[in-house]
Amino acid sequence: MIKRENIKQAIDAISERDPEIGYSLNEMLGMGQIDVPLRGDQISQGDDLHFLFDNQKVFVKKILFFNEGTVPIEQRLLIKYGELTKKQELQDREEPIDYRQAAMEIQKAGLKLMVIHEIDYAIERLRRRPGILETNIPLPDDEFPSIQRAARSERLISFLEKIKRDNRTLDAVWEGDELAVLYRGVVDDAEPAHFIHFPFCMDSLMQVADINLEFFHVRFLLNTLARGLERNLFVCLVRQRIVGLIYLTFKDRMFHKGLEIKFIATLRGKTGHETEQAPRVPKGIGVFLVSGAWLVWKSEFAHIKEISLDSEIGARGFYAAVGFQPRGLSEYVLKTPKGRLLKAILIMANNCQDLKQGVVEEIGRLIKKQVKSLRKKARSEKERSARKVAIASVKECLKSEARLEFAKAAMGTLSKYEKKIPESRELVRFASEQGSEDTKANQEDETGSCH
Repeated sequence: MIKRENIKQAIDAISERDPEIGYSLNEMLGMGQIDVPLRGDQISQGDDLHFLFDNQKVFVKKILFFNEGTVPIEQRLLIKYGELTKKQELQDREEPIDYRQAAMEIQKAGLKLMVIHEIDYAIERLRRRPGILETNIPLPDDEFPSIQRAARSERLISFLEKIKRDNRTLDAVWEGDELAVLYRGVVDDAEPAHFIHFPFCMDSLMQVADINLEFFHVRFLLNTLARGLERNLFVCLVRQRIVGLIYLTFKDRMFHKGLEIKFIATLRGKTGHETEQAPRVPKGIGVFLVSGAWLVWKSEFAHIKEISLDSEIGARGFYAAVGFQPRGLSEYVLKTPKGRLLKAILIMANNCQDLKQGVVEEIGRLIKKQVKSLRKKARSEKERSARKVAIASVKECLKSEARLEFAKAAMGTLSKYEKKIPESRELVRFASEQGSEDTKANQEDETGSCH
């Protein structure tokens, strides 16, 4: 539950950085325009807490409030203040108001004011203590590390100042070939999606501020950039909209180093803007992000032994279903990708032209294991549902756009176990109808006895 003293602490923090905004917010708090809900209305709504700004509910992520203190309250206050000042500006205009356009301007003004405030705060910290910057890339000259870090701070400050002046949308950034796509896949079974490093620009930061996800707030993103860890941060992009983020870190164990999914969050059908109609959220964003992380692991960190995560109770069923196994009280380790995760990996791998040979071979082994699993009969509704997903995964190996290595792995294993797999004829027929010419030629060699 958010208390008045929490709001006062947030306003005081804002005042230290921007006295003018802080003074206005303090006045509003004193007059009751900013307040906490009545005791009967203070129950949290799912993942959200809320306070009142001009009689409007302002939602704050519960987990952010508990982990970050007043930071999420500060950011929501700044957004609402930016919206309020834009409303006053529009009301002072003499020309007629297009209310739809005005609503969009108001929303964007609030988000932009907050993002610029956070960028200015990041720049202030960089100027005050440039030597604290960390980097995951070794510095080339060890004799003058503080000088080099100071120089990097100046480059970063210049980059942040440039972001403040950049009014382009992610569409424009995309058209300018500034976004390097790591992997292409789908969500909702057919909607194209892209797995990329977080694209630091004004529009992307405003999008994150708007969708108001757990863990991924604007200050966290800027801190990640300042510490030189921005390459550990990835997004799922659908039609140039950010719908999910994942952050990877390294975790040292007694005898080896592991890769950890530190944070993952996906859009759940609502934004931080109460008046905006929530768009339909694609399904499969979480699976898409984990499949991208798996390919990053196998492609760039093949020497790392495992990938793990700490799971909340409500998400454990999801992680278990895609191949994670429990270790300890809350930790899960990904052993063998299965179900929807394997299918997502296959789609990404089939759309990747420069996949490393070691990764191709690893996926080939997963395909063989998946086909072999079809020998076991499904005895429950849950097992029948899992079997349908497994068959769909095998079909991904047999489509015309699939890599020949994957088709060979699937067809060879199908041929070996055709009498023990009831769907073997269906899958062979699918390959003959949907497969590439190379797959069909290979099919003649591997599965002639199935016809």
